[in-house]
Amino acid sequence: MKKCQIIILILLGIIMNGTPLLSQITYSGKGEVVAVRFLELKDAVNVEEFEKFVVEEFNSRFDGAIPGLKQYISKSDRGIAVDSYAMFMIFDSQIVRNTMIPNEKSTEWLDAIMEEKNLWSLWNKLGTYVTDESLSNYNDFVELR
Repeated sequence: MKKCQIIILILLGIIMNGTPLLSQITYSGKGEVVAVRFLELKDAVNVEEFEKFVVEEFNSRFDGAIPGLKQYISKSDRGIAVDSYAMFMIFDSQIVRNTMIPNEKSTEWLDAIMEEKNLWSLWNKLGTYVTDESLSNYNDFVELR
């Protein structure tokens, strides 16, 4: 195969898939990313007060607030940790997540949205209910595509 044909194939792969055709990757970066933080309430927290905050403030204000991201807090009702809480951050894709939060630090664009919509105050208020460790410990699950 001529060098020119190989270059054209690689460029075509980049244009069509966002990656070279000849590369071997396990995922495309196009699948959803689900970031999970298992939330542990502080000892003195009133559960009813926390759940009221989640329903009336946190979940409702984050709903649709950031393009490409769905974020909410849930409570387990089945399984191995019934009545436990988790925050889910569902990004449209790995590309979107990496654009918003490259290298575990948010971008100016995301910070501006959080500031404009007063979402940092909600994040800070959440910190009054849950342990610092539970906010900083997470796993990101990338959909394999």
